[in-house]
Amino acid sequence: MSVEGRFWLEKKIKFFILFFVFVILHSCSPVSSIVSMTANAGVSSKGFSASVDDTFLKTKIFTKISTQSLSNLTDISVSVSLGEVLLTGYASDQISRLKLVENVMQTEGVKKVYNEVQINPSVSFADKTEDALFESRLMTRMLFKSGINSNNFNLDVVSKNVYIMGLAEDLEEKTTVERFFSEMDDIPNLITIINLKKKDE
Repeated sequence: MSVEGRFWLEKKIKFFILFFVFVILHSCSPVSSIVSMTANAGVSSKGFSASVDDTFLKTKIFTKISTQSLSNLTDISVSVSLGEVLLTGYASDQISRLKLVENVMQTEGVKKVYNEVQINPSVSFADKTEDALFESRLMTRMLFKSGINSNNFNLDVVSKNVYIMGLAEDLEEKTTVERFFSEMDDIPNLITIINLKKKDE
């Protein structure tokens, strides 16, 4: 199987793991929780057009970095918000890390890159699974938190470090997100990249 094929296969596996855990955790949730979930799953503050643009840009970035000879390409995660890109995950060495960032910066449509990729050539499957489960729990907490539209934010966990990127509807939502996660005892390190929606948007 090609590197690109392995990349998409692991991404699909991760998605189904998170989905399965979510279903198990909330299979017995009360009706009120379902109502909260539905209400919180509204349209992103970015709007439909900007959301499509970010999705398309993310696809272009994946295509670009898949041509790079990375042995652990599947360990890289990409979040995009209004053309700004957050890179998280693991690279095998410094040269690969720098090449990764260079490729992303050269992708048309990328406005800014936040490089949070760690150098670790041998991340265990157990560590990655633990991060995936922790990410699922955090996403669930955010989904049911009043005052937060979960569609406005991307959340990623790497080595228990929590990264949140997105566009808040207003200062109140931004503050709510930052306070909500910073008060969690099980988050050792929180990194937020949250912009405010412009009034004319």
